[in-house]
Amino acid sequence: MVITMQDIENYKKKLMFRAWHRGMKELDLLMGTFAQEELTDLAGDELAQFERLIDTEDNDLLNYFNGKQPVPSSLAGSVFERIRAQVFTPDRYGKNL
Repeated sequence: MVITMQDIENYKKKLMFRAWHRGMKELDLLMGTFAQEELTDLAGDELAQFERLIDTEDNDLLNYFNGKQPVPSSLAGSVFERIRAQVFTPDRYGKNL
């Protein structure tokens, strides 16, 4: 099977939609903003990392980002760290999550 650029763009559009429509407002804002700013630059393993984060339950994901639960190794990586850095950037969203 040959993967085309159009396939990749469609995949990124689906991830973008899912990032903005998680169900928990805090994660919509966090994941959606990251996707809007960074998704076009992600490729390969980073896209897979982002999809694993998108597939994670809201409460668990929020607890990983705010440090209330340890991050599983399956979710740890550069994408997680970049998103988590947004959580601890004062005044990014008016307050920290």
